[in-house]
Amino acid sequence: MKLPSENLGSEGGPPPYRIQFYENCSQSPASRLVPQASTYLEESGFALGRRGPHPPVFTDPCVAAIDEDGRAIGFMIYRGEMLWNIDLSYVVPEHRRKGIHTALFDALVDKGLQKGNIVSINCMTHANNLAAQAAFEAQGRTKEYIMYSYRLKDEIVGIDRAEEMRLPEYLVEPFDTGPDGLKSMQAFINEKAAEGYEVHQVIERSTYQWVLIFRKA
Repeated sequence: MKLPSENLGSEGGPPPYRIQFYENCSQSPASRLVPQASTYLEESGFALGRRGPHPPVFTDPCVAAIDEDGRAIGFMIYRGEMLWNIDLSYVVPEHRRKGIHTALFDALVDKGLQKGNIVSINCMTHANNLAAQAAFEAQGRTKEYIMYSYRLKDEIVGIDRAEEMRLPEYLVEPFDTGPDGLKSMQAFINEKAAEGYEVHQVIERSTYQWVLIFRKA
């Protein structure tokens, strides 16, 4: 696997950026790109699921590409113990197609190998985001499954800690707001929160049709 330092610049020299890890993304240079990344995803139809006047704040670790002026030009935010989940990745438009996204992923893989206890690095993307899917496969990632959900019960009652540990990492829930609008959606989100899930992504299909992706809190 090519290391980040082996990605050459346009004239065959070292790249005009360095790869840097941070324990808290919100306190890193990459934090300034989160609003830009959020806007890009929403305008492209791949919403983050945390709409509102303020962009989401990520306090998880991240790996970033830092240019010669100390500014982040791309990043990946990840979380987890034995399994790392990439929550958000982004490269600024003027620096795309320069191998930065691959350099970030390679650096994350190298870090996982160095730790020795990381089993897998996982990510999700929208079914229509063909560019991201092509990039992932070019990096050697394997498409393992597409998530569906068919609910048999509205609640899980009397769940103990052992059962909680067996809850799936993510749930994908189709939702129809109907005449009650977003108020009914908020009630549904509250129900999932009581089951131990938080909203990870919200995808708008039509005026009333939505897809909500939850992950274990």
